[in-house]
Amino acid sequence: MIASDSVTGLILAGGQARRMQMVAEHAGTVIDKGMLDLQGEPLVRHAQRFLAPHVQNMLISANRNEAAYGAYGNVIKDDPLLGSALGPLAGIERALALAPTPWLLVLPVDVVNLPSDLVPRLLRVVDEQAAPIAYARTEQRVHPLCMALHVRLADSLRRYLMDGDRKVQLWQNRHHTVPVLFEGDELFFNVNTPEDLSYANQCWKS
Repeated sequence: MIASDSVTGLILAGGQARRMQMVAEHAGTVIDKGMLDLQGEPLVRHAQRFLAPHVQNMLISANRNEAAYGAYGNVIKDDPLLGSALGPLAGIERALALAPTPWLLVLPVDVVNLPSDLVPRLLRVVDEQAAPIAYARTEQRVHPLCMALHVRLADSLRRYLMDGDRKVQLWQNRHHTVPVLFEGDELFFNVNTPEDLSYANQCWKS
């Protein structure tokens, strides 16, 4: 089994999240999705708490509000040389290049109701099947950004982005990638709208 001292955590909080951006009533500042409140704490804190027992250190992909996110991990920005609006793969590219461990464990900041065995199962699969990537799926859909991957893929991902591509699964499928099935109707619930956040606050605690 891959030990925690061989794994770096990455929380993806660098997206534009236009549907969830809110303007503070008086301050007039944009509140990132990762800073929105779930059960009394920001979404990024829930993600950090979930990953922390399984990783040696924590990276947070965020392209603004560095000070706020810096309370929860080491903030990394997308490489401007790759262009702009490249999506979550740009954050993963930076993390693969900077991670001090051989493995990277990725979690989007807006995914909640995660299975408790997510991390050990992903790491077990890449270890036992000698696969460079494993990601989560359910019967209903895939969740490719909930994944474990090896840092040796850094050059591959950078070339992919430099060629102008950005689709996550298209890149993953270039490698020996293994989907890991989890069972549950509302696992990996994605908070995309204010209504989603309200629903998550009613249903789930970290």
